Amino acid sequence: MPPTYRADAIVVLGSSLSEDGALPLHARQRAERAAALHAAGVAPRVIFSGRCNLMASGDPNVTEAAAMAAYAERLGVPREHILLEEESKDTIGNAYFVLRRHLEPNGWTAVRVVTSDFHVPRSTWVFQKVLGPAYDVAFSPASSELDAAIIAARARAEGDIITFLMEWIGELPEGDREAVERLIWEEHPGYAPSPTVAREYIRQRVEEIARVHRVVETSGLRGRRQRERDEDDL
Repeated sequence: MPPTYRADAIVVLGSSLSEDGALPLHARQRAERAAALHAAGVAPRVIFSGRCNLMASGDPNVTEAAAMAAYAERLGVPREHILLEEESKDTIGNAYFVLRRHLEPNGWTAVRVVTSDFHVPRSTWVFQKVLGPAYDVAFSPASSELDAAIIAARARAEGDIITFLMEWIGELPEGDREAVERLIWEEHPGYAPSPTVAREYIRQRVEEIARVHRVVETSGLRGRRQRERDEDDL
């Protein structure tokens, strides 16, 4: 009797490699989480997704997907159970190219997405936008095991990026394939031949949002401290 799986595939989102092509800790943690899910029978296959960082220049010597897949093989995931998606350069691309290259051609509709815990809110929002309600998508976070200060910094950076994405694609209807195609092939600087949005604009806008968020945080902290001092004087 064939095994009963809970999903069609486990999808592992890529992360920037080190300068020497090595996997950073959180990328290894993602591959380890995927290997554990596969061993537990969650899905019969694992799709590793990612080419390189959107802001990277030139082609990488090894893609994020290939590097994670090689590590997963060493962890015991059979090569025949591994699929690669090596075009994406950001979370939008992860969702789109996994959908286009693997899910749609095979009729797969249920996926379990693995990424770092700090990346889950952004990934959830993006995958819902790109795939829409027709797909059963759930997330299984890999614990980043970072100290409190780094976790806080990661959370702030993710919040800045989410704010930018809401500005950029917030009006995109969920699961609207034509709208997603236009985004990828006309607007997006990672994939469009003549993109209407530049990489440098994205970088600058996220930095602007970060500065605004930090000013608001600082003002809020000062206000709270002043209220505490006022209360102490009562």
